[in-house]
Amino acid sequence: MEKKPIQIISIVGGGSLGQTYAAFLAQSGQPVTLLTTPGGAARLKEASAIRLTGGVSLQAPVAPVPAPAGQVGVTSDAKDLPAGTGLLFTTKGHQLHEAAAAVRKSWPKADDETAWVAGVQNGLAKDDILGRVFGAARVVGAATITAAQREADGTVVFTGRGMTYLGEFDERPSDRVKAAVGVLSRSGLPVEAVSDIRSVLWSKACNAAGVFGVSVLTRVPGGQLLGHPGRARAYVELVQETAAIGAAYGVLTGNYTAFPPIRTYVDRPVEETVEQFVARAAAAPKRPDARPSYPSMTQDLLAGRQLEVDEVFGDLVERAHRAGVPAPRLEIVTDLISGLNPQ
Repeated sequence: MEKKPIQIISIVGGGSLGQTYAAFLAQSGQPVTLLTTPGGAARLKEASAIRLTGGVSLQAPVAPVPAPAGQVGVTSDAKDLPAGTGLLFTTKGHQLHEAAAAVRKSWPKADDETAWVAGVQNGLAKDDILGRVFGAARVVGAATITAAQREADGTVVFTGRGMTYLGEFDERPSDRVKAAVGVLSRSGLPVEAVSDIRSVLWSKACNAAGVFGVSVLTRVPGGQLLGHPGRARAYVELVQETAAIGAAYGVLTGNYTAFPPIRTYVDRPVEETVEQFVARAAAAPKRPDARPSYPSMTQDLLAGRQLEVDEVFGDLVERAHRAGVPAPRLEIVTDLISGLNPQ
């Protein structure tokens, strides 16, 4: 008899994105466990709740596991992860292997044939890492541009619902993806199942290369990023260069709901897109009192945290070299951002 797909999602990673997913799941009345570091668990328990501000006003109480409905169970021990759960990894890319290995070692459900794992990190390396740790059959493809920023006081500023996409790498429909989409839909976060998750992942990688490459090196907030022709041109050319690498592997980018229209940016002449970006920025209402919001890698730079340069840029350059595709812009951006990475 075929086993029923998992109907619970647990979160691995207590940063802004992990807290966001956990808080939305809890406030919808669904059970959720958040696995984080000992320091992160202690801070959340001291704060007594996950607090989201900005695009939403949401407070989800935290509790030891197993937590009652409406609360987030917080732990730093993978042994506390419940049975019958899928795992959504929200750690930074450079933290993923260590986190996945720790879970694989301590989580009994990792050997259950219904168990699945997914990662929403930036870049393409995440799925290779999860596949090596848990086995490729356990990995569900996932991509999101849901956005949040953690404040010094621990509050999470929710800056965009975006969209989360899930799909199987063999492109078949599956009960586990359908069940996971149902769980996240009930939480109130936008989510969709797609057949070609690789296209979504490469489309996100194109946008990440452009946004991070420009923002980290200029330290310009996201809202102003593409308002200058030079910055806009650099973004588009990084997008197009990344898309060419994906095409060498047989993956074409697309235009996906709530994501930037990457396929359009790839197919259209560069200057046409640049002019559109600059005109849009000039027409946008000016809010001098608005608090600047930065892309996640620029947040890490400004906070003095380690950057995902190898996982996002270095991995793309390696893929370009293997495919024999020139990637001069990505190479120089990789070198420059590597020089900014804290040692």
